[in-house]
Amino acid sequence: MVTESDFQLFTSIRYDPLLIQSQENSRSDLNFIKPSPFYMLAYHRGRMVEAAQHFDFHAVDERLKDGTILHQELLKRVKEWQKSENKPDGPLKLRILFDKSATMTVDLLPIPTVPLSTLYPASFDPPNQTPKTNNTFTPSPLTGGVLTLGPTDSLPAAPPLWTLKLDTQPTPSSPFTLLKTTQRDMYNASRDRALPSNPSAPAHREVMLYNEVRELTEGSFTSLYLYRGGRWVTPPVGVPSGEFNASTLRGDEDEGELRKPFAGRWGHSVRSKKVGAGGQRGTSRRWALGKGFCMEEPVGIDTVAVGEGVWVSSGVRGFGFGRVVE
Repeated sequence: MVTESDFQLFTSIRYDPLLIQSQENSRSDLNFIKPSPFYMLAYHRGRMVEAAQHFDFHAVDERLKDGTILHQELLKRVKEWQKSENKPDGPLKLRILFDKSATMTVDLLPIPTVPLSTLYPASFDPPNQTPKTNNTFTPSPLTGGVLTLGPTDSLPAAPPLWTLKLDTQPTPSSPFTLLKTTQRDMYNASRDRALPSNPSAPAHREVMLYNEVRELTEGSFTSLYLYRGGRWVTPPVGVPSGEFNASTLRGDEDEGELRKPFAGRWGHSVRSKKVGAGGQRGTSRRWALGKGFCMEEPVGIDTVAVGEGVWVSSGVRGFGFGRVVE
């Protein structure tokens, strides 16, 4: 049994000076200070608060009450790291960890530059198309609405194509699949047994996890979006074990900070304990739902076909497109 000394709460977030140019990233629900170089910091903070409350990390809950202070602390850590490493300002992955006493550790790692269209796409393209990689945005009629992004001077000719493979065994749902902690043995096991090869882009490969009732949940470090019934869908999430009540069974409180509903949330699985498939509330996933790019819907693994197109997203890399392989 996992005890409080065995794990920490964490989230991984992108720091990128390019985000300062993004009007979308300056939305008041996405960041506490505007403009911000942090990718959806408010959503990351909300996810950590939810985990702190569930696992009784009361000091963490208290420390995270002021989002502006969190922004300032993280920015200070970035500047100190850049100075100590003699590094220029550029994109970084910040792995933010809290122990139960609310001691914050931040691991920093340089990451590749990507265009703003990768972090905030204008739409999800239908699966038979290649995602757009230029600065002329033509939204899909499936989603509607053009997103105004900041300028970027250079874009790759084509984004890396992700390679995805369905896991060979189920990953049982638990609070540790719903809330982000350092207890990640189940994800490591999934990657060890099923990780697909991708010689052209080794970093862009992912395993598609599923639960005890054979529904997709998520990737090992990404959210998943599949094309079903003429629209993009993402597996529904749930609530931690032991928290099923009248509200959760009705589906009134499934998404967003502290399970409060927000614009764009949709229905639930009726096969996975009534309230979701069992994956995490990804920050980029929450944004995509709020924009109406996708809806929540259960996805049985028997419907996943080799060769089909799948969108993936994370709070560090943004959005990408891939294909399912054998």
